[in-house]
Amino acid sequence: PQNKNAKYIFVVRNPKDCVVSFYHHTVGFPRHYNFADGHFDTYFNLFLNGQVDHGDYFDFTRTALNHKDDPNVLFLRYENGRANSREYVLQIAKFLNEDVYPAKLLADNERLLNLVLEHSSLKSMKKDPTRWCSDRMGYQPFIRRGSTGGWRELMSVDQANKLQERLDEVFSKEELEFLGEHYHK
Repeated sequence: PQNKNAKYIFVVRNPKDCVVSFYHHTVGFPRHYNFADGHFDTYFNLFLNGQVDHGDYFDFTRTALNHKDDPNVLFLRYENGRANSREYVLQIAKFLNEDVYPAKLLADNERLLNLVLEHSSLKSMKKDPTRWCSDRMGYQPFIRRGSTGGWRELMSVDQANKLQERLDEVFSKEELEFLGEHYHK
């Protein structure tokens, strides 16, 4: 975080799911990435070596984790948001302004909260994909699955082990436990 007066929300996602999702994203934007015919094994190695958009997942997460206890940082796990969207939204609202936003979301029989949940759902986001990106005709939709655990569709056991080795190199056991069950054996 560069400004102590700003608020930062960092969402971390299991690198196994992250690399699969980012692979589909990259393949689906041939005009941006020139990787439409690229293979997952190639992309996996690029990801593992930090040679993808936004650089190295592990270094970036390492830096963010160093600030997880800063008062102007909210550190969230993607998997928790998928498991309980309601609590996720309320947690963000409380972080942004505890005195204002939670009460507004919960007022009037949770009308505003329900609207936020409805419009931020995958089902809603899939209705009009051009809201989120340029045309992807002939490719998978931009909003694909948003699930957790889907990494098994493309990733080999050897690749999963390589990611785990990298996690174990970069993070302590306590940090991996903080990140959640998806980040350690």
